[in-house]
Amino acid sequence: MSLSETLKAAILNSKQSRYAIARGSKIDHAVLRRFITGERDIKLKTAESLAHYLELELVKKKRKAKKNNGK
Repeated sequence: MSLSETLKAAILNSKQSRYAIARGSKIDHAVLRRFITGERDIKLKTAESLAHYLELELVKKKRKAKKNNGK
């Protein structure tokens, strides 16, 4: 899942309204609406504000160990 998809899912699954999320993360409600509807992408700073407000963290995925066939 991409960062944008993760943010959108967190917003849509939140018990808070989009307006409350926009206010709480200090971004314009119209920017949030356009992002959710797919009309526009958001800047990294906006993504950071949303992630912070929604208490999301970016973590590195654990990679599966490669099998060594003795070659």
